[in-house]
Amino acid sequence: MNLEEFEAKAVELAQEAGVKAMQAFRSTLVLEFKGKKKDSPVTALDRDVETFLRTELRKAFPGHGLLGEEHADDIAADASFVWVIDPIDGTMNFASGLPLFGISIGLLHDGAPVAGCIWVPVGPTLGPGVYHTHAGGGAWFDDLPVRVSKAEDERGQIMALPGGYLRAFRFRRPGRDVPRPARALPDPRTTGSCTAELVLIASGALRAGVFIKPSIWDVAAGALIVREAGGSVLTWMDKQWLDFERFEPAAPSRGKGEPTLRNWGRPLLMGAPDAIERLTARMAWHPRLPRPLQKLIDDTMS
Repeated sequence: MNLEEFEAKAVELAQEAGVKAMQAFRSTLVLEFKGKKKDSPVTALDRDVETFLRTELRKAFPGHGLLGEEHADDIAADASFVWVIDPIDGTMNFASGLPLFGISIGLLHDGAPVAGCIWVPVGPTLGPGVYHTHAGGGAWFDDLPVRVSKAEDERGQIMALPGGYLRAFRFRRPGRDVPRPARALPDPRTTGSCTAELVLIASGALRAGVFIKPSIWDVAAGALIVREAGGSVLTWMDKQWLDFERFEPAAPSRGKGEPTLRNWGRPLLMGAPDAIERLTARMAWHPRLPRPLQKLIDDTMS
């Protein structure tokens, strides 16, 4: 298992896909909507980029599985490695001309993230580039090492919070014995792109991030990048925050079917370890969720 080889190939393909994205970003895009409710945005570039990445990954690693947002799974029963692709995360931003989106390529080994990269149009150098890593290799933006925030506390810091987060989480008030600086929470920001938020956490711009129910392609690469940048990655299980280790196949939320990686979906909390320690002491799933949301969460956790 040569993780550096896998990482290098992913970076090469992400850079090529990024060129395609930049060319399309400067043109007029037609936004379509998919799903039963026709409310999930997609462009032709989403499909074209995923097709390109799948084709090249299949050539390079014929024994690996392929899982992406826009096309059907291509995973043999005996495949221990699976590439997880999000061709454009933040499609609405992309189509609207907002340069907060990413192209994510993650590699799982028996469900555990072991390599990955995220191409972004704007990175720490204010230009396009690729965040990348492999397990044990540290986190990088091109050839620049990146680390999570080193701030002393949450004052003056910002964090990623999804819209409607107060319906999904409750925040406990700290005890009177907690020093005032430790009582602060970072100011919330919502960018519309999980991958954008993940790399901003990894590079220290965001102190932390909360993700209610991301899809596997949203976080397969980014979770490892955050961890390799020195961050904590936790998931909510058994009524507590626990270290996240691997993606487990899950049954469909509605109807019958075999458990698959595509159906995975769990809350995640990521960020600087000291910030995460303070957040987990104060944040939990909301005890009185709206019934439809509670049912969705219960179905996801089952």
